[in-house]
This record gives sequence, structure tokens and C-alpha cells, in this order.
Amino acid sequence: MGSYLRLELVRGLRNPVSLLMLTLFPLGLYLLWTKVLTVVPQERMDDFAAYSMVSMATYGAMGGALFIGGAIALERGKGWLDQLAVTPLPASGYVTAKLLSGAATVLPSILTVLAAGALLSGVRLPAGTWPLLVVLIWAGVLPFAALGVAFGYTLKGQVATLALMVVYFAMSVLGGLWLPVEAMPAGMRAVAELSPAYQAGSLGWRALDGLPPTGTSLAVLIGWTLLFCALAGWRYRRAL
Repeated sequence: MGSYLRLELVRGLRNPVSLLMLTLFPLGLYLLWTKVLTVVPQERMDDFAAYSMVSMATYGAMGGALFIGGAIALERGKGWLDQLAVTPLPASGYVTAKLLSGAATVLPSILTVLAAGALLSGVRLPAGTWPLLVVLIWAGVLPFAALGVAFGYTLKGQVATLALMVVYFAMSVLGGLWLPVEAMPAGMRAVAELSPAYQAGSLGWRALDGLPPTGTSLAVLIGWTLLFCALAGWRYRRAL
């Protein structure tokens, strides 16, 4: 599986469309909100820049994790999995390689947005907080990798990619990555706080204040991860 994993890593990091969408788009949104538009009063800009930095880093990483499913769906549609079936690579090895390569390809998005926060928006944090943010944001979006696999084994080709884009946008908005949940109506806020996107973002938002993750955040993320993994496993078995 090692050779196939290396192939997947190279393919993922050399995919210009993926890198542009999942790295430059979150970066562009972050700079738009912090350097171009007047979103909050000037006296609150420092806090907003840090909050938005975590939100956009999470947003980009979430997309990278989700779109593992798009790659699986396209390869299923082209018959690539049928060709792999005649090789020594087991089907579980294919999925594992996809998950590991997807986990690696979310890192450029996280690092790019955090670097923009520090270098362009003047975000200042304790030295130990920066690597902690990378780890927390990366860990927080892992449930979406499992969800992406479930989509990849449910739909084929461009249909899966379009469906994932809808889910990506909806979860990002509902999870407060584009609009703080405090600005949402009370009913919508209650739903948002149970969403995996909100809880993924909350890991980094709390770290900005030097606070550890809450038990609720961990429980919700673990619950969604187990659910999405079960769904992915079911769809994977049905597709074989």
C-alpha cells in the first residue's frame, strides 16, 4: 500500500484545481473580510481577525477532507477501482490511502490562512498556540473525511462533486464559519451548535482564548465521526 499512498500524495498535492479552491479561496475570503470590507468596528478588528482566521482555516480544511469523496466517485465512474481490483492492493488499502492523502492535503489550507493571519492581519498569539491550532483544526475536520468517503461510494462522477459542494456550503454556513452563530436566529443557532462544522471551529476559537475543548465539542465530534464512519462502511460494502 505504501507505493499507492505515495502516488495519492503526489496526485493530491499536484492538483491545481483542488489547491486553488481549497487554499486560495479561503485565503481570499479571509483577506476580503479583514483587509477590504468593514465588517466590525475598528476597535474589534484584532479579535475578528483572529476569529475569522480560525474560521477560514477550518473552512478550507473541511473542504479538503470532504472532497476525498469526489475523487473516489470520479475514479469509480472511470472504472479505476475495477483496474485496482486485479492488483494486490486490497479495497481497504485504497480507502486508507485516500484518507491519509486527504488528511495531508488539508494542511496547506490551514497553514496558508494561519500565515496570512500572522503576517498580513497582525494576529498575535502565544508561540505554542500556533501549532496547537494546526492540530486542532486538522483533527476537527476528520469527520468530514468519513462523510466524503460515504458520498464517494454512494454517487458517481460529477454528481458526487456537485452534491459535496452543496453539503460543503450548507455545513459551512450553518456551522458559523461564514457567519457567527451569535448572529443567527435562536432556533437556527441551537441546530448550528450541534453541527460538526461548528464544533470543529470551536476547537480553534477556544484555543485563541487559551481554553481547552469542551466536553460537548468532543462528544459531538466523536458522535458525528462514528456516524459518518458507519455510513461510509455501509456504502463501501454495498459498492463492492
